[in-house]
Amino acid sequence: MPLIRIEVSDFKSYRGHQVIGPFKNFTSVIGPNGAGKSNLMDAISFVLGVKSAQLRSSQLKDLVYRGRRLAKGPLDGSEATQDQEDDDNSDGEGDGEGTAKKAWVLAVFQDEKRKEWLFQRTISTTGASEYRLNNKVVTYSAYNAALTSHNILVKAKNFLVFQGDVEAVASQSPRELSRLIEQISGSLELAQEYEKAKEAQERATENATFNFTKRRGIAGEIKQYKEQKGEAERFESLCDQKDDLILKRILYKLFHIEEALEANARDIQTKSKALAGLRAEHGEHEKALEDVRAEQARARTAVVREEKKAKKAEKALEAKEPELVEVDAQIKHSSRKLQNSQKMQEQVGNDAERQQAKLHSLRRDLANARQAADEAAEAHRRASQHNTSLSETSLAEYRSLKASASVLAVSERQALETLSRDEKTASRTLTQVRAKHEELERNQERLRGDEQTQKASKSELEEKLAALQGDHARSKQEYENQQSERTRISRLETETNEKLADVYQRLLQAGVDRNESEREAKLKETLASLQRIFPGVRGRVVDLCKPTQRKYETAVSVILGRNIDAVVVDEEKIAIECIDYMRTQRAGQATFLPLDTISTKPINDKFRSFARGARLAVDVIQYEPAVERAMLHACGNALVCDTMDVARYVCWERGQEVKAVTLEGTVIHKSGLITGGRSTHGGGKKWEEKDVQGLTRLRDNLVAQLQELNRSKPRGKADENVIAEITRLESAITVVRDDLSACRSRYNGIKEELKHIERELKKLSPELKKAQTSHSKLSSQIAELQSVIDSAEDGVFASFCSDIGVENVREYEERQLKVAEEESQARLRFDQQVARLTHQSQFEEEQLKLTQSRLATLRNAAEDEQRKLEELEEKKRTIQVEITEAQEGIAQLRETLQGLNDVLEEKTKHVDQAKKTHAKAAKILDQALKEIGLKNDEIEKLALERSATYRKCRLEDIKLPLLEGNLKNVPMEENLREEVAMDVDDDDGTQQPRQVQDYGIEADFDSLTEEERADNSPETTAEFDAQIAKLNGEIERMAPNLKAIEKFKNARDQFNDVKRKRCELFNMAYNHISDCIDQVYKDLTKGKASPMGGVAYLSLEDSEEPYNAGIKYHAMPPMKRFRDMEQLSGGEKTVAALALLFAIHSYQPAPFFVLDEVDAALDNTNVAKIANYIRSQASDSFQFIVISLKGSLYERGNSLVGIYRDQDVNSSRTLTLDLTQYDE
Repeated sequence: MPLIRIEVSDFKSYRGHQVIGPFKNFTSVIGPNGAGKSNLMDAISFVLGVKSAQLRSSQLKDLVYRGRRLAKGPLDGSEATQDQEDDDNSDGEGDGEGTAKKAWVLAVFQDEKRKEWLFQRTISTTGASEYRLNNKVVTYSAYNAALTSHNILVKAKNFLVFQGDVEAVASQSPRELSRLIEQISGSLELAQEYEKAKEAQERATENATFNFTKRRGIAGEIKQYKEQKGEAERFESLCDQKDDLILKRILYKLFHIEEALEANARDIQTKSKALAGLRAEHGEHEKALEDVRAEQARARTAVVREEKKAKKAEKALEAKEPELVEVDAQIKHSSRKLQNSQKMQEQVGNDAERQQAKLHSLRRDLANARQAADEAAEAHRRASQHNTSLSETSLAEYRSLKASASVLAVSERQALETLSRDEKTASRTLTQVRAKHEELERNQERLRGDEQTQKASKSELEEKLAALQGDHARSKQEYENQQSERTRISRLETETNEKLADVYQRLLQAGVDRNESEREAKLKETLASLQRIFPGVRGRVVDLCKPTQRKYETAVSVILGRNIDAVVVDEEKIAIECIDYMRTQRAGQATFLPLDTISTKPINDKFRSFARGARLAVDVIQYEPAVERAMLHACGNALVCDTMDVARYVCWERGQEVKAVTLEGTVIHKSGLITGGRSTHGGGKKWEEKDVQGLTRLRDNLVAQLQELNRSKPRGKADENVIAEITRLESAITVVRDDLSACRSRYNGIKEELKHIERELKKLSPELKKAQTSHSKLSSQIAELQSVIDSAEDGVFASFCSDIGVENVREYEERQLKVAEEESQARLRFDQQVARLTHQSQFEEEQLKLTQSRLATLRNAAEDEQRKLEELEEKKRTIQVEITEAQEGIAQLRETLQGLNDVLEEKTKHVDQAKKTHAKAAKILDQALKEIGLKNDEIEKLALERSATYRKCRLEDIKLPLLEGNLKNVPMEENLREEVAMDVDDDDGTQQPRQVQDYGIEADFDSLTEEERADNSPETTAEFDAQIAKLNGEIERMAPNLKAIEKFKNARDQFNDVKRKRCELFNMAYNHISDCIDQVYKDLTKGKASPMGGVAYLSLEDSEEPYNAGIKYHAMPPMKRFRDMEQLSGGEKTVAALALLFAIHSYQPAPFFVLDEVDAALDNTNVAKIANYIRSQASDSFQFIVISLKGSLYERGNSLVGIYRDQDVNSSRTLTLDLTQYDE
């Protein structure tokens, strides 16, 4: 297992020190999107020395963990604030933002001999980088040499496949593929030497050709030249002069290089001494910032604690207010019950008094009736004394005659007796029926009165119920309206919050949180003031126009140039007034473009369709017609070109004197000069700022809408009042409904009873008539029989009646019977009256007792209700006192909170001031470090120039005067691994002069004059070069170069030797890769449907010098015909690219292979094939680390490394699972 584990500390999303691994032969890295999987890939690349730009960051310090730990509330209930920060520490374990000062990654590697190697790379937020090998600080050269010794070629990166790069590998051009193989084979290191040798060969060829031609012309003049001895001596003198001049030129150059090296070293040492003070000052400001931040955090904690107390008190107050409303409702209810009870008590009292009076009246009537009965009995007794009375003889006679008469008309007497009995029966029946009829009529009258009473009560209750239901409906409608309004406001708040969150997200993506410079902020403030004071100020050019597409932003900003911040006004007078205002307010400087006087050139329409890919700048921006003159002035006839080729075609080939700007910002001026590089105007950021301003305004509007919605939201107290009213009305409605239901039941019962009585009356009327008819009939029959009997008796009692002086015996009997009957009837009548009055008085007495009992109950209920009402009043007073105390407490808390907020605001100002001071000190420190870095770079540049000069002296056999050393110590070839620019970051954190190689050589500068030593101007160097060139010209005119042919042969041999080496290295790698790629592609593509797999091969475009041409890669998937690589699907390209990568890696293989989501475009079948291939190739000497989201791939691994996001600490975390324990 070559790569055992990776240790990271504060690297990108990994917070603190974390150990990732151990890694097996085939390790799969899994996890959700955004968890930090690709950051593991970046960590591996970083520790191997890959450049920061390829790690998805612009500079090294961006790799340091910059996250913010999420705030968590303490257990005691106090609220912690998000801005509370712990002390900074080097491991980044603080809770604040930006607490980590450095980050490092450690790779533990095991070689073939089981020896562990520790590769560690550390970077700091200042940009300094440090390399450690086995816990020892080393240079990058030694670090990279150790990696190279294990076949880890950082420059080639043939063992790293980044996310999204896999298809690009298959789709790369033949030339790019050729360069890749050059890097793998090492032949690229000979490229520079190859070009130099080739150039030397061509130059020697030209010289040899020229000299050969020249020799033919001067062959006959050789004797003449030999005879001209003075000319020869002059030739030798010129050669000596040239050599002396070249030596002096070299000494002059070396002297000033040495002086510059010493001056730079002195400057670095001087700045390093000042650097300690700057660091101390920076540390003091940093400590001061930490202190004021801690004070701010404490003040914020106090504010939050006080706010919590205030909110708790307000919540308690809000809880008391519904209690008060409830008590008020209970008091009203109790008051109504008490009033009703008192009314009922008064009514029952009146009933009792009425019943008492009625009872006294009945008792008085009973006494009178008894007295009248006694008086009537006495009167009858006295009256009976005055009636006719018979003697004993007459009575005996009367009885004898009565007995004689009784034998007469016997049948009639028997019939009369029978009829008399029937008549009595009929009379009783008639009396009963008549009494029942009269009773029913009385009940009917009574029930009709009750019916009218209950009907009135029902109508009254129905009206009361309707009124209560109306009030309830209105209260409920009011509550529903409040709820609907609350729901509407909540919905609007939700929508507004979603919009606000989207705006905040877009602002965050746009980088709104960056700090504006003071000048920009002041310029915007000044412009706003001008627009407010002067109506004719329209705004800046950048605010008045916008490119039609984002790709034009850089080009348009370059074209606008200094006019991009110019202010457009309507009239020149307004511009002068604005300038006076800015001068008075000392608001800086600004350029004004008055629309009425500004000069504009007409647009040349021929440029609108002059060339494909070129368009006028005014055509690619949007602006209002009112500011057209300003836009024409700012843009003119400038062209926006898609590429540099289009711009060259317009300006050079077609010879148009027009300003052409490419999309990248490169400018070809009218004069033909080219200006390249990034624009200093910020490119598209100007228009992004305009979008950001729009987003900021939208954010402010949304915040204002939220505040307005919060103000218009119905308060909880109003809801509670309405709910209390609804509850009261519902209770009242329930009571009224019960009363109404009882009233309706009574009313319906009365109506049913009336109907029953009416039915009984209808049924009783025929019986009454029948009884009357029967009684009348019996009475007539009795009269007839009585007349027959009377006639018989009259004959018997004729003499007796005449003796006693009556007409007939019946008169005597009637008189006597009448007196007895009257007396009996009188007695019966008085007895009935007395009995009736007695019963009625007893009934009234019982009713009076019931009424008095009810009255006592009502009095007790009233007393209970009165006590309850007093308790409720006391409770109400208590709640009111509590509410008053709570309001006073809240007011006091608000005052305290205001004081704490003032303190917090003051602390925040101190923090802002400390931040500014700290930023200023950090800026000074960074500037000092930057200056030291520039000086070191200058030292390195001068050292390279010095070694090149030494090498030139040795090559050209120039006798350089030396005090110490020997030129033989200078190597003839440059060390490419150390001096050729690598694809890695340089160490720029040192604070001492950079140690450069001088090879132990010290030149003798005594031959230089004082003027030459003091003068280091370019003119002196140019003068030396001009003199040397002049001497060379004279020497070449005097004598041909007789050694040109020999130099040509040497140059040709040297070139052929470099060419042979380069070809051998390249062909060795190419042949190996070409032999392997077909088998690898077959292994990746074969399956049940195609057991043989596909076909893949490489072809050279130039077999003689393959590195100068390209290599074509052909892949033919199974069961498909040949097609170009561009016509393959995404999955087929991925498989082809992986086959190429595996084949390339097989040549000088690195011990491990890291793949980042290369299976994104593959289906499950191809993913399984890739997994099987990797599983079969993985071994102790060839390790695979694969980042994947496909289950069919990572389930085949020997181990799993799971990466997840720990939201509590806002960091990536890892888990490791060994899958070999589950192997069957």
